[in-house]
Amino acid sequence: MTVDELGRIVDAARCRVFGWEDAGNEPHRQALAEVIRSTKSEEATILCEPSLTRSTTRPPDIVLVCPHRGVAVIEVKGFGLDEISSIDPGGGFVLHYAGGARGRNPFHQVRNAMFDIKDAAQRVHEGQLTIPFRYFVALPCIRRSAWMAKWGASAPIPKELIFQDDLSRLSPALLHNGMKRLGSLGREAWPAADLAALKCAFGDTSVLFPVPEERAPRRAREATLGEMFDEAAESYKVLSDEQQKLSAQFWENGPRIVRGVAGSGKTIVLANNLARRVQRLERGHALFSEASAGLKILVVCFNRTLVPFVEKKIATSYLQRTGATLPNGVVHVMAFNRLMWHLADKGVWRYQKVFEKGKNDRDRAAQYQADLSYVKKNDTPTFDAHAYDAIYCDEGQDFLEEEFKLLSQLVRRDQSEPSLFVFYDDAQNLYGRTRPNWQSLGLNVVGQRSHIMTECFRNTRQIVEVAFNVLYGSFAENKSKIPTRAFGDVSSLLEKGLLTERDGYKQVHFARREGSRPIANVAPSEEAENQYVLQRLRWLVKEQEVRPEDILVLGFKKERIERLAAFLRGKTENGLPEIHVAFKEKDDILGQRHRLTLSTVASAKGYDAYCVLLVSAQDFKVDVDSRATFYVACTRAIEHLEVSTCGQPSGLFAEFQQAINRV
Repeated sequence: MTVDELGRIVDAARCRVFGWEDAGNEPHRQALAEVIRSTKSEEATILCEPSLTRSTTRPPDIVLVCPHRGVAVIEVKGFGLDEISSIDPGGGFVLHYAGGARGRNPFHQVRNAMFDIKDAAQRVHEGQLTIPFRYFVALPCIRRSAWMAKWGASAPIPKELIFQDDLSRLSPALLHNGMKRLGSLGREAWPAADLAALKCAFGDTSVLFPVPEERAPRRAREATLGEMFDEAAESYKVLSDEQQKLSAQFWENGPRIVRGVAGSGKTIVLANNLARRVQRLERGHALFSEASAGLKILVVCFNRTLVPFVEKKIATSYLQRTGATLPNGVVHVMAFNRLMWHLADKGVWRYQKVFEKGKNDRDRAAQYQADLSYVKKNDTPTFDAHAYDAIYCDEGQDFLEEEFKLLSQLVRRDQSEPSLFVFYDDAQNLYGRTRPNWQSLGLNVVGQRSHIMTECFRNTRQIVEVAFNVLYGSFAENKSKIPTRAFGDVSSLLEKGLLTERDGYKQVHFARREGSRPIANVAPSEEAENQYVLQRLRWLVKEQEVRPEDILVLGFKKERIERLAAFLRGKTENGLPEIHVAFKEKDDILGQRHRLTLSTVASAKGYDAYCVLLVSAQDFKVDVDSRATFYVACTRAIEHLEVSTCGQPSGLFAEFQQAINRV
């Protein structure tokens, strides 16, 4: 059973299948294929090596979840009959190894895995689980008749032992027994609450809305924002089908493009996909072979403050899947300018200063390409020592076309097509970059190499809808200064029914979660606005018991944030927490425990917080770049958004007010 053959079986399956690419050997694929083919139920889900949110043990090989069959946990063992020297009544095997015989009991392993799943589901269930759990050990390389011929008809065969010829009958038998048991209880299916709890237990979930440290346990007063945010943070969150499928894909050859609306989970997919990639290479011993001892995967973003955030997501995802820390030196996360400096230090090219007089970003990229071409031609040992096996690019809308070309040339020379994987959202284009012509760059991203993520999970509908209407100037006086429909691929959203227009107002359908309306405030002066922000922070922290790390204060200009930080630092004796100014401490993650983060919008891009206060909205212009920046600022808010301005309401703030009245 090859990977391609299994892929065709998955494509034809009637049930839902996740993670099948992780079936790392032929016996595993063979067992998985038989379970898939014999499960002819659209409501059933089959998971291959699924992770648990709070488990650091090895995941089971196959898990079948069905509202009629219940839960079946299957451990696959690929050894042949000749490799077993003896058996015992408890289900243990003694196997021949190169170093001698060794006993193994896979029944203990799969039983523990089953109880791990059951315990994880029970933790999030408000009542008691009633759905039945079963476990099995599958031997796809051994037929039942051969087993009995070797050990005799009286040899113990645990009822949980499944042979090659039993695999196709397992799922139908589970269905028969499940329906019989349901009938005896007067039910048609196992409770939806049980299935929901199981769904919460699975998936690469610990990287969803992560915090840099674990949240200290506490009990906030009921009906406060603090309680609401705590419940949201502590509850289990589950990857969507789309996120799971993208996370599980193994991009072996050629580039990939993943576009998505704000809050769709692009960075989550990046982290999970990369962690799985490293895990697969480990499973194949690639990390320890001489040929791949120098394995290097690069993750690059434009924003330096985003680096520790992305590093945290990747490390969390890998730890959850494997129970181990990332191998040293395999994954390198760098801001783009830091990458340029790093490779200059290694002799790959000459460093080009960002603000060098007479040079723009395109000039610098061209000079880097010229230097790189010279090194690849005349000093291949230097290039080969620092080339990458794969490059993941987060927040790709920040990069120039020439910079993508440069990145594509940093992969190893033996790649027929560069392993460059780009994640981006046109609507968050702060720097006014035009979308690259991928074909002109020599990057083939047509067909299944390009994917669009169209559902927002981060923000409430009210927040996204208001911000979206400001972005596209639904209430703009000058329509010449608004983005075209191609800017954020509005036409695609309209065609898919994810966006509708009525009297010029855009109603968003790609964010399902409902919440409260954003709040707009007008202050007569900056001093008055400072006092307003102080009042709101005290209200949030003291009266609403919101954790400081759940609040993000944003502004357009550094100077404004610096003045506000100085003002607030003078008030910390009145109960305000320590102030963290993001662009002053660029290598520190935002949202640290017990610290209140102030930042420019640009430095906070890629982050989010349950509560966002956006100050001095009058600093935003009414051009396309400023609209994109305003959109990014608003969509950092998960649940609660407040925007304030100084002086007479005008510009984007006035549009924001009108959008609030329509949402």
